[in-house]
Amino acid sequence: MDEVREASRATRVLFVAAAAVMWGAIVLGSVVCATDSSAACPNWPGCYVGQITPKAELNPILEWVHRLVAISCAPLLLAAGVVGWRSKDPLVKWLPWVSLCGAFIAGVLGMLTVKVGISKGLAAFDLGASLVGLIAITIATVCVLRAPRRVHRGVEQTAGWAAVVALFVFHVSSIIVAGPGSLTRCVSWPVWRTLDVDGAVGAQWLRLVLGAVAVLAVAATVVLAVRDRGTRLPAVVVGVLALVELVMGPTVIAAGAAMTVKAWYAAIAGTILTGTVWIASLATFHKG
Repeated sequence: MDEVREASRATRVLFVAAAAVMWGAIVLGSVVCATDSSAACPNWPGCYVGQITPKAELNPILEWVHRLVAISCAPLLLAAGVVGWRSKDPLVKWLPWVSLCGAFIAGVLGMLTVKVGISKGLAAFDLGASLVGLIAITIATVCVLRAPRRVHRGVEQTAGWAAVVALFVFHVSSIIVAGPGSLTRCVSWPVWRTLDVDGAVGAQWLRLVLGAVAVLAVAATVVLAVRDRGTRLPAVVVGVLALVELVMGPTVIAAGAAMTVKAWYAAIAGTILTGTVWIASLATFHKG
């Protein structure tokens, strides 16, 4: 990567903004799911037929803000793609476009969800596309911040990317298991028990096993990352959030938890995934 130059301040700001807004879209989407706010704006792109803006009520406002943030991803990711296209770093050149494709797919499927409804398979594809978009722009942003970069391989990097994969598979597969209105269908960790509202018990136990694998992978990543000054701060943040999520889990019941609790449970889970990608990227790509 010797031919790759240090990115300009404007480029760094652009990529950080794109990654931050993509994270915001994922977290807000999780909160909307956890609070059942999507139905509060039954039309698209306006909230209601003949009215663009939402009523002055929490649920429609949440859905409306989520739509605005999600829509704002497109111009930022497009700008990052155009700027990154001039880079000699292949990850900076291509990953913003991967993220833009993921955001576009998620946007189209989100519209269809509101207008006509979609199947579980498409819902899983929707979430998968969103998470791929988040992961791609986060990696590209770290590469921009650390340009020119060199790749470092070791146990910490292996653990970090294993945790990212485990979280991705767990969250996407959870949608297949989830029953109507269940918190399981949102980006969140397990409540560590089977639920009557969800599907077959065997599938639920498989989800719990996947969740446990993801938790162990995140824990290993945090333990290894705190030893490195470059990844210590995000590792501490992810570690604290993971502990909070684990403590909340046994107290959350998908059919009866308070809306605020569900919202925080989903928001923290999305932030843990983002933080884990950030740690894995920082550990892998060193400046110099």
